Amino acid sequence: MFKVFNKITVIIVLVVMAIMLSIPAAAMDFSVRAVLPENQRSNGSTFFDLLVYPGQNQELTLEITNISSKEIVVLVETITASTGLNGEINYSSSGEMDESLKYSFEDMVTMPDSYYDIPAKSTIEVPISLTVPDEPFEGTILGSLRVLREATQDEKDAAGAVVNQYASVTAVRLVQSENAADIPADFALGEINAELINYRASIVAKIRNTQPVMVKGATATATIYPKGSEQSIFEYSLETLDFAPNSVFPYSFIDREGYGIEAGDYTAVIGIEYKGKNWNFEQDFTIEQQVALEINENAVNQNGQTRPGTETIATAAATDGIPLWAVIAIAVGAALMTAVIALMIMITKRKPVKAA
Repeated sequence: MFKVFNKITVIIVLVVMAIMLSIPAAAMDFSVRAVLPENQRSNGSTFFDLLVYPGQNQELTLEITNISSKEIVVLVETITASTGLNGEINYSSSGEMDESLKYSFEDMVTMPDSYYDIPAKSTIEVPISLTVPDEPFEGTILGSLRVLREATQDEKDAAGAVVNQYASVTAVRLVQSENAADIPADFALGEINAELINYRASIVAKIRNTQPVMVKGATATATIYPKGSEQSIFEYSLETLDFAPNSVFPYSFIDREGYGIEAGDYTAVIGIEYKGKNWNFEQDFTIEQQVALEINENAVNQNGQTRPGTETIATAAATDGIPLWAVIAIAVGAALMTAVIALMIMITKRKPVKAA
């Protein structure tokens, strides 16, 4: 009953999201402009691309113009760029960063406020204080300034549960050398786990960009097998893969067919190619029974069938979580019981010997 209720709840959420995405977006009623300072590197760009030095303190300015005939309220946030689910650099929301990240953009920036009122047909300047660490850094620090227009109470009342909100993102790139982009890329394979992606059972392999360098245009191929099998259960290639510096890419294998994720042992084989260099990874991993059960119960597209190639995993998973000694004891007990029953049958069938 609980499982059914869980799925119904998730389906309702997805329907609401679909309705929200189907609502035509109104025109943006504000605009954002980066006031480019003297240490701007690239001419003609519309984002902050700054050459900075250790210990530098600098005030940046973001101009926000309300082009509507009503007052608006905006939220200004700082975000450290990450790598998104589809292999793109994500400037609009926080993502997972690699343990190799030394300084995040968010830690280097402060603002006097987060929310700003902008009168109709007016422009305000938002001061942004940038403090560069005293210790020199190599490569690139990448982030963004995100401006989100808050919905008014009238808009909330009119829209009900679904409210359109609009955001503008201004990228910020910081380097301490004109040769910052020349640092060689390097990748590592992190943990591989079962997760829910968009309410679908998935396996996620974490690809780590361990260097402070933007990666543009890498390619990747990946295959997942049951351990010891040559029949793959997932294959997924990316022709264009971009990484933010020192970030983690969640290479996701989504169960779109609705088979679910089986508990058991697997092997992932992953290859990355970038600028003529190749990285090849092979890693075994295990999905525990309880994890698989929880994910499958909350996935919305389960069809109750076993994925081809996982039959042996499904059989092995039936004993997952039972101690090895208990499995052996059950097997020995069953064998002894069978032997005793067979012996009793033989005794009862033996004819009595008559006395001479």
